[in-house]
Amino acid sequence: MLWLHLGMPKTGTTALQGYVQQNKAQLANVGLRYMETGRRRDEGQGRLAISHNIIAFHMNQTNQPMDTFREAMAIEYEAHRDQTCLVSSEMFYNCDLSRLAQVFAEIPSRELRITYYCRRYSDFLEADYKQRAKNGRLGGGATDYVGKLLSRIKADPGIYSFAAKLDRIRQAFPGVAIVPILYDRSQMVQGNVVDDFMSRIGVSLPNGGVAERPSNLSQSRAASEAFGIVSRALGRQASRRLRRRVVEDPVMIRRYDVLEPQERAWLDEFVASHDIAFQQEFFPERPQLFDPVELSEEDQEFRRDTAQEYEALRRASEIVFRMALEV
Repeated sequence: MLWLHLGMPKTGTTALQGYVQQNKAQLANVGLRYMETGRRRDEGQGRLAISHNIIAFHMNQTNQPMDTFREAMAIEYEAHRDQTCLVSSEMFYNCDLSRLAQVFAEIPSRELRITYYCRRYSDFLEADYKQRAKNGRLGGGATDYVGKLLSRIKADPGIYSFAAKLDRIRQAFPGVAIVPILYDRSQMVQGNVVDDFMSRIGVSLPNGGVAERPSNLSQSRAASEAFGIVSRALGRQASRRLRRRVVEDPVMIRRYDVLEPQERAWLDEFVASHDIAFQQEFFPERPQLFDPVELSEEDQEFRRDTAQEYEALRRASEIVFRMALEV
């Protein structure tokens, strides 16, 4: 069986891939083959990449056919078809799925499974905004970005809808079983993505599973925007190095600080109304796809363009700039 893992972005994909790569030998002993096709750089030389992003880069950067990947994937799968084979890249979620399907054209459809985590719409928007901000990829402020994106979603809910994504996957991979998973840490096996994902694909982790560890704290919007200034001034690598340092100041750690409460409620309700059939097909035991967000009193009062938020950005910027000067 070959499992094609599409992400989605911001659902712990990198943590999963890192674990699989670092524990290749132990996982091979329990039947997992992390496919090498699509992870080799420089025509097969050097260390294997952590993910299969090389396939996505090929699709995004060239119009060349996928023949080389298809042939190599078929040969490698034939040699390891008695194992649980895994291909993983969160870039696949938003790629040209018809071209991606060409890579797996020689894998029998009954031996291919497609899986991906589905994250709450508002939580994904917040995480995606912060990632873009940290990378220095946002020109305007949060209010301008959020307003334009929500308008786009209102005009075309398929931008965020899981039902729309499911239709596109089925068109590209007819006859292939699709296994979406809800991204909810409270419901995950051992509370983390690695144990949860491996249990879903039928792989028993060596040593009983991943040692329990806290998930990464969510950096605040103010911190993300401050790191974005460093990304633009000094480069993304310098910004990433700084972000690895733990800063316990409350202004640097926060959730629910991108969308205002009424925007969050509207987004989750609006897109969920377009995903009812998806929820009924894959999660019929749930009254709704995602449980309602329970906001604290402080979070219910959050507004972006206030004196408090501008002060938070000033404080976060001072912290980040001091860190940059200390390097």
